[in-house]
Amino acid sequence: MAILGSMLVASSAMELFGNAMAVTGDNIANLNTVGFRASRFNFEDILPTVLGEIEVGLGTNLVEVGRPFQQGAFESTSGVTDLAIAGNGFFIVRDPLAGALRYTRAGQFHLDANNQLVNVGNQLVQGAAGDITINTTATVPAQATSTLALQLTLDAATATPAAALPAGPDASLSSWLAASNFSSLATIYDSQGTTHDLTFLFRLNGPNTWEYRVLAARRELDATAPTSSDWRQVGAPGTLVFTSAGQLDSAASTITDINGLNWTNGASQTIAAGSLGFSGSVQFAQPSALLAMQQNGFATGRLARLSVDAQGNINGQFSNGRSQILASLAMANFNNVDDLEHLGSTLFAESFESGPAQVGTPGQNGLGSIVAGTLELSTVDLAREFVALITLQRAFQINSQVVATADQMYSVAAEIKS
Repeated sequence: MAILGSMLVASSAMELFGNAMAVTGDNIANLNTVGFRASRFNFEDILPTVLGEIEVGLGTNLVEVGRPFQQGAFESTSGVTDLAIAGNGFFIVRDPLAGALRYTRAGQFHLDANNQLVNVGNQLVQGAAGDITINTTATVPAQATSTLALQLTLDAATATPAAALPAGPDASLSSWLAASNFSSLATIYDSQGTTHDLTFLFRLNGPNTWEYRVLAARRELDATAPTSSDWRQVGAPGTLVFTSAGQLDSAASTITDINGLNWTNGASQTIAAGSLGFSGSVQFAQPSALLAMQQNGFATGRLARLSVDAQGNINGQFSNGRSQILASLAMANFNNVDDLEHLGSTLFAESFESGPAQVGTPGQNGLGSIVAGTLELSTVDLAREFVALITLQRAFQINSQVVATADQMYSVAAEIKS
């Protein structure tokens, strides 16, 4: 019985080492599988039998093949919707046929023919509001300029021009410029997204005091105007007063509305005095210049590209420079991620041991953050797998030798009996 027992123990061990070899082979085969979690096997000894006062071991048993969670290395890609998770958590996808939710670390996503965000298996990526669909024809409507700010430096050493300012609201641009010390353009938008140029003229009227006027092309305001270089004053004149140190004295200055902007395309707008600013402007003995100009208008924008931030927001970048959140990713975590049910194709399902999914927002409540344009690689450690291969091979070889030796011993015992 002892000889037969040793043969059974060794042959059983050979079968277990063969199974362990299959686990190692599976790991190596998935070395380049995005989001793959390497498996790990564990052995334990079997309760020995007692023969009198002697304990006789009964070999080993393969008790567990688990997939312990660990962070995989990152690889940068050119795909905007290639996503990786830095930290804990899983992407959530839905099988469109079964309707069941699955969980994965593989973030190879793309937009399908219906503009739905899907993985390589065409499962639907889940967001805060369910399936994620991106409206690729989205637009941002134009916004008319309602605030305008100019920062200038005006030449304190200049002299007042000899030419007088035109008496009427309409005059040629050359007449306006001849009566001014400095001019600067400011581009604004109307409610239809059309751009218009406003010309600011500045005339030194006395020590530290400048008069300014705002002009627009007459042909953009009057459809009956002849094609000419006439420019129309829009709004009342204003004044900028500077201190002896060359700083703008806002209290002493007079800022007026820019009005009368009734464009020939049907749009109209006003920039109120309170929304027109010259903060930071100075008067020094140096050439006049426009230092900065800001306004809050923009043209109609069409979706140009997508981006994904660390919080999982899928942002649309529009042709007019605007940005909008089009969708938000959801993530899930589990109390025991090592006991998730493995379904293949880098997908997992919750199990009794893992506990229910805890759904949340990336970067919050212990969930990892999103890294866009990146994929998480397999967690297979090739060096470790090669060591495991050698160890399993030697263990299998030695146990086969035990079987061969036990067979020889059994043959000897059989010959004695005969």
